[in-house]
Amino acid sequence: MLAYNYDMYINRALVRDNKFEIERMQALKLVRRFIDTPKGVKLIPQSIVYVLISIIEQMEDKMRALCMETLNELAIRNVKLVASCGGIKIIFSAMTEGPMYLTEMNMLTVIYLLDTEKTRNYIKPEVDLEIIISAFSDSYSKANYSEEQLKLSSKAILALFKSWTGMTYLCFQDKRAINIIIETLRISKSDARKTLLQMIFDLFQLKVPKWFNDVIKSKKKNIDINTLIAKKKEEKVNEEKKLCFINHYHAILLLVFKESGLFEALLEVSKDEQPAISYKAIILIDELILLCNKLLPFRHTLQVYSLPTLFKYATNFEDEVSRHTATDTLAYFNNMKINKAKSITAQQMDEIDKNDKIILYKINEIKGRTQRQIENVKIIMGYNIDEVHFRNLINDTQVLTDKDFTKWNWNIIQDLIKGPLMNHKRLEETIKTTKFIKRILSFYRPLTHQFSDILKTKNVKNYVEIGCELITNLVAMSEGIKFLSENKFLQQISECLLQLDPFSGITDQNQQIFSKERMEKTLTSEYFTFIGILSKTVDGIKLLEKFKIFHALYCITELRNGREDLIRTIVTSLDYNINSHSRIILSKIMTSTYKHTRLFATDYLQYLFRSGVNDFWEWGINYLSIQLYDPAIEVQKKAVVILDEACNDPRNLESLVKLRPSLEHLGENANILLFRFLSSPLGFQYLSDFGFVEREMDEWFEIKNENYVMKIELILERAFNTYTSKNRSPEVSDVMEEESLSSEVLPHFYGQLTKTPQGCSLLERKGHFKHFVETIRTYSNKTIMSTSKILKMKSVLWAVGHIGSTKNGISFLIEEGIIKHIIKLAENSTILSIKGTCFFILGLIANTSKGCIILKECGWETPFLPYNQVVSYCIPCESSRFLKIPKWEFYGSIINNDFIYDINIQKKIFDDTELKIIKNIGNLSNHILSNASSKALAKIKMEKPEYFNSVKLLVGAYIIMSTYHYRITARRFVYDLFEDIEFSRETILSIEEYLKSSLNVTSQKSLNNNQQITQSTEGLIDISKLKQEERDEKTISLISTYSTDNNSVVKQVLKPQHVQIGFKLN
Repeated sequence: MLAYNYDMYINRALVRDNKFEIERMQALKLVRRFIDTPKGVKLIPQSIVYVLISIIEQMEDKMRALCMETLNELAIRNVKLVASCGGIKIIFSAMTEGPMYLTEMNMLTVIYLLDTEKTRNYIKPEVDLEIIISAFSDSYSKANYSEEQLKLSSKAILALFKSWTGMTYLCFQDKRAINIIIETLRISKSDARKTLLQMIFDLFQLKVPKWFNDVIKSKKKNIDINTLIAKKKEEKVNEEKKLCFINHYHAILLLVFKESGLFEALLEVSKDEQPAISYKAIILIDELILLCNKLLPFRHTLQVYSLPTLFKYATNFEDEVSRHTATDTLAYFNNMKINKAKSITAQQMDEIDKNDKIILYKINEIKGRTQRQIENVKIIMGYNIDEVHFRNLINDTQVLTDKDFTKWNWNIIQDLIKGPLMNHKRLEETIKTTKFIKRILSFYRPLTHQFSDILKTKNVKNYVEIGCELITNLVAMSEGIKFLSENKFLQQISECLLQLDPFSGITDQNQQIFSKERMEKTLTSEYFTFIGILSKTVDGIKLLEKFKIFHALYCITELRNGREDLIRTIVTSLDYNINSHSRIILSKIMTSTYKHTRLFATDYLQYLFRSGVNDFWEWGINYLSIQLYDPAIEVQKKAVVILDEACNDPRNLESLVKLRPSLEHLGENANILLFRFLSSPLGFQYLSDFGFVEREMDEWFEIKNENYVMKIELILERAFNTYTSKNRSPEVSDVMEEESLSSEVLPHFYGQLTKTPQGCSLLERKGHFKHFVETIRTYSNKTIMSTSKILKMKSVLWAVGHIGSTKNGISFLIEEGIIKHIIKLAENSTILSIKGTCFFILGLIANTSKGCIILKECGWETPFLPYNQVVSYCIPCESSRFLKIPKWEFYGSIINNDFIYDINIQKKIFDDTELKIIKNIGNLSNHILSNASSKALAKIKMEKPEYFNSVKLLVGAYIIMSTYHYRITARRFVYDLFEDIEFSRETILSIEEYLKSSLNVTSQKSLNNNQQITQSTEGLIDISKLKQEERDEKTISLISTYSTDNNSVVKQVLKPQHVQIGFKLN
């Protein structure tokens, strides 16, 4: 490009106005083609970077986003070039200017540059970052500030926090940036506070309660704390299980914010006059306290719980407003604490060993003690009521006196069935002596069109509950079973189900009780609930067999009319704890001809496993193993995921290994199960018999270790940064879909291998672990590493971490003394992404009690959890031990750049008028002098237009604009001055001749202050030599016949270049 002076014509095309959009676009495509060409970034001069920057500064320019993207790519490939033109500051500034997707893209570039010391030196410490934070600090002092700018800044800060590189950078200089953010939260105006509060919610992946906005809107300023307490109690506890690494990340994040005074700042915010802000702050404090209790060691939790500032406000009788706010806050915390203590979430249940019956008993005792006591009192009272009272209650129901069910007192009916009629003797007498039960059961018969015709609304829940309780009571006693067998209730259900048979003779779907429309709109679907209750007991199953209801269900599974709604209802309604027809029906549905039906049934097996269905290892594992051979890949993948989770139970794993399923057809998906086999002695022997273990071990040692790093980092990126999902490439999205975000760690070969003594022996014999240890020791003291070596280092760390996460494998780490090296690397590495990797590795080591002891000796501690649960995370005693970066020297200054550019204008070349023009063009880069210079140039243009027909002067103007920063308007103004020059063949040859004879392209490197500046011959590019000797024919051919590809991706390894080009006019 330089050989033919393409940059001059590209610059001229890029600075043209929007009328020449096609020409500008093609010029930018050519620039991007050079970026995508191997080593093509070396050919891009500063002049083009300056033009890109000038376009980016013009907010209204249509090509601003494309130029911003191009500048980001250049910064990653050649940060020195971009920094020499002031491009790094532009990238930071653009984050607060929008739009949102540009802010995200710029943030990713900044995170990349911050990671290693060789690129971090081009970011100015304590200055560039303040550009992002300034939107919040300025909002306090400026009357007019942009709410959009606040949101953009919060997104940028959020992106920094969600990467190890960014979070470490924010903790630079004793958490200076974080302290500014928290102090801003204390003193800012309402809009800034709202944005910062939401940012903290997003940072910890907390959700603002759904009811909050409704309460705020309805109550406005009259809202009180009791409203929030009532709403919070109504809210269902439904915590999402998060990837264990996310909890680990949140733990260090909580520690950082705790040390920086976040809780005190939020207490200040809770005094805000606006309820939307004050109560949101209270909710946030409550959620963060719960996180502290879960993730931080006890001493930190105790400090948070003490809340000395809050108690100080609560006892300050001189400030009534603050005191009432503080007491309201304490009331909210106290109620939430009691409410949380009453229930243990499904997540906590899953985290506790299901085999430990004592633990489960304790949990169940805690979970519903109060509720069960109330229910037991009701039952006892029901048993003990006298006969007269019982008869009066039956009469009060109106069941015996009126056949219209709408006039019945259903509340009394429910109290009777849940109370006195749970007494078998009393229920038997009621059946024999009254028509009470018969009338109620008649209401539930489908052909009476009473219960079956009731529309699904919020107020019909009692009808279903009463029906379920009644059937449960009846099937629990012999007289009740006899009553059901003689009643038409089950007979009519069977007949209605058989109506679905194509050979039944009923073709009009409106006549079918179980038509699709009725299933959706009425309580007809609840008949399957009643069938499910009967399938829970042996006697109930006999009744279902007697009335051929199972036969009807078999027929439904074979329907070809696409009644997937019935299939789903059957699957979810039946009980599978007893080995009966229910399991056979499920197996038939799992082998249905419809893919979606098979997928749903397979998915439901996961629910059954998690709910603790009986003997899952005897039948459930067999069903899932059959699904591994399903023709649909989606079903295969789902079966693999469920089996992987189920194999956490040793009984399930042993059952699967005994089945010895063939897994070759599953490809990469098979590795998940094969790794599970490795963790079992029986499975290890099975895999060893056909040579899988050693073959796979060699592959992991050579390449799969590094593949694991890329896969786990993609999963972490997805978990941390949900905003990037819509912008991912299809290839990345496919990888994401393959790896589900469960709370489990992505299985690693070496981690599974060391779960058995045979695997540990193989690891020792092969010598892989010693190689890993040697690699860590070799690179632990290096401050600068290539991309490939960083990847190698991370792969080794993950391997060692997974080995150390097992009870057998931790001994390897202890014998080699490598844990202290990993801690040293975590605390002192200058490569920030390696620090983050080490942090996660230490969390894996904390999986064992031996690992926790060594970590504690080295100043890293783990939280205490009840029932001796192990956790996969640990934190340093003080965050400053880990989150620190040594201050670096700034290389990115334009003034103090390594390369000095000079333009010497010889008077013999230009006359006085031309020198005046050159001087004024140079002054256009100064915003103070630009106005006067533009007027002077316009005056010369008017008086002496012939001067602006000079090719020599055009070349001089181009050289100046290629060396200094100009706004896009100034560049257009200069080119417009020379608009009369016709770019004919003669003109182009003249430009080339002037550049060839008058310009010497050199680079000069500045030495120390005590040394003279000497001419550098290294990296020297001479145009004539490039034309005659060093021209790359392939590159020139590409330039002359280029074709653009919008989806092209550079695949070469990118390294910062050491050659910069400057122009010198002799």
